[in-house]
Formats: sequence, structure tokens, C-alpha cells
Amino acid sequence: MPIQLRNLILQTPTYLTMLVGVLLISYQYGVGPLPLLVQFVVCLLLLLAAGIPHGALDHLIEQRRSAQANRPFSMGWFILKYLLLIAAYGVGWLVSPVGSLVVFLVISAWHFGETDLENAPATVLWSLARFVCGGWVLAFILLTHWQEVNPIIARIVQGDPYTIQVWTYLTRHTAAVMTGITALLMTLIGLSYWQRPIAINGGRLLRLGVILLLTYPLPLLPAFILYFAGWHALSSFGSIRAYLSLPGSSLHSAWHLWWQAMPLTVAAFLFLGTCTIAWKIYVPTLDPIPTLFIVLSTITLPHIQVMHQLNNKYK
Repeated sequence: MPIQLRNLILQTPTYLTMLVGVLLISYQYGVGPLPLLVQFVVCLLLLLAAGIPHGALDHLIEQRRSAQANRPFSMGWFILKYLLLIAAYGVGWLVSPVGSLVVFLVISAWHFGETDLENAPATVLWSLARFVCGGWVLAFILLTHWQEVNPIIARIVQGDPYTIQVWTYLTRHTAAVMTGITALLMTLIGLSYWQRPIAINGGRLLRLGVILLLTYPLPLLPAFILYFAGWHALSSFGSIRAYLSLPGSSLHSAWHLWWQAMPLTVAAFLFLGTCTIAWKIYVPTLDPIPTLFIVLSTITLPHIQVMHQLNNKYK
């Protein structure tokens, strides 16, 4: 790899995400559809590189918040709160899959918006703009891959006819839906900026736009992972590193932080691997998609809470 390109990627790792997206699309047009094995390998590599590590640092964030507030930090109490929140949301999924799905989409939209519109103040208008921005990203990825999303939603909501009817309506009016959300987003950003101007990193938003465009021709799995791990997680990783204020050069502190995330990252992979083996051996007839989605969403909820507190504290 040329030195200039290497330095560029080290300084702005989302360029590597863009390179991965271009290579995947080139394979599709030059060779043919992406084999499932390739999709899984790309997914696992991006999750290992950033997707899971950025969530495996929550305890360090909470530890720093406790130190700043001059209160003791207990790893045991932190884990207990984490597990209780996971358990409560898991019960919610059992009681109301449709309601829990709506909650997950709403908090995911907020979480993505917090990352994509960074440095936005906590005013009502900017908060709405962040939420709609995250909703726009989710809508773009899901609606541009509606054929793959259809059976997943049907299985998650256990065939709920009203949910399927609403989703079908949205897929049949994708252009109108995206146009409406875009108009709302532009209006909110304009009003927010008029009320409280902020510095906007045009280059960063351009990279986000390119990555989202690269998701369009790809299958759902690599498309989502390209955004989630290749953009959202990397951006969050940078915010976490800045918040923890690690000493040393930017590159050194990033690697140091990544290695700190490895124990829980490895534990997460072992947990998912164990669950996969148990499913294959004991319940091979069980539909794994709803279960996997529920497990991932319950783990995500406490992470979103921690990152929201970080974003509020770090303004």
C-alpha cells in the first residue's frame, strides 16, 4: 500500500470503509453476486475491527464519568445494571414483539443521529434533527433493501398483519417516504442552525454520504455492516478516545484503546459462537433470526444509554 494512502487511512479510517465498499461492488459487477461466505467474512472482520470493540468500552466510559463526578465506580454494579436492562428489554420482546421492534428502531435512529450529527447542542431543534437524521439513515438502508428485509420483519413480529401492512405500504412508496424525511431533515437542520449555529464538517458528511451510496447496490448484510461498523462504530470509537483523553499520539492511543476492548470483544464472539453451536445441536428447527435479533437488540440498549450520557457530557 502506498505510504500516502496508508497515512490517509490511518488518519481517517472511514476511507478504508469506502475502499472496502468499492471492492465489494467491483466484485459484484466483475465476477457476480457476493457469495454468502464473502459476506460473512466481511461482516466478521468489520465487527472485529470496530463494530463490537466500540461497544466493549462502555465500562471505561462509565468509570471515567464516575471519576469526574467524584463517586466510586463498581464494575460489579455496572454489569448488574447492564444485565438488568438487557433482561427487562428481553421480557419486553416476549410480551410485545411489535412494540419492542418500534422501540428498537426509535432508539437506534436516535443513536445513529447522535453520531452522524456530531457536536450538535442539546436544544430541542437540534435533538429533533439528530433523531430524524438517524431515522433517514435507517430508512435508506432498510427501504433500499426491502426484498431482503420483508421476511426478516415478518419473522421478528411473528407475522403480525398490521406491522406487515404498514411495512408493505412504506416499501411501495419508498420515493415519497424518503423525499418527505429528507425535506423534514433539511428543514430541521436549517431551523436549528438559524437558532444555534454550529461548525459543520463538510468533508465528514461527504464521506458519510459516499458510504451510504455504496450500501445501495450491496446485499443487506454487508450494506448494514458497512455503515454500522465502517462508519458509526469508527466515529463512536473516535469520540470515546477523545472522551477518555488517552495520552500519546492519536494512532498509539487508538491502538491502546482497541486492545483494551479485546477481552469483552472476544467474550462476545465466544458467546455468539456458543449460542450458534447450542442452536445447531439442541434446537436446529428453531428460527434463529428473531432470537438473534432480540439478543443483539437487548445488548444494544444499555450501550445506547451509555453513549447518550457520553455525548451529553462531552459537549
